[in-house]
Amino acid sequence: MVIRYPSSCDGQFAPDGAGRDAMAAAVNHALACAYDLDSSQITVSAIGSYVILSGIVQSPDERLRAEEIAADIVGEGYVRSRLLHRSPQ
Repeated sequence: MVIRYPSSCDGQFAPDGAGRDAMAAAVNHALACAYDLDSSQITVSAIGSYVILSGIVQSPDERLRAEEIAADIVGEGYVRSRLLHRSPQ
């Protein structure tokens, strides 16, 4: 598992032993750097080895994209999503 280092969007990485706070910060930063996702209403927290995404996104596609970004950082199966999407009115 590789965790993105939260200092820039240029693909720097932190070692596997990074803690929960670093893991959550890396996911939060990667979500903020995603040009195709509005992450302003997404909250990232970490419990043990798992990252929890909660909040509101604009579409099911944005929900899936946020989950993919988090999984790329912490690993497949370590993301729990509580994201809700707004229906267009």
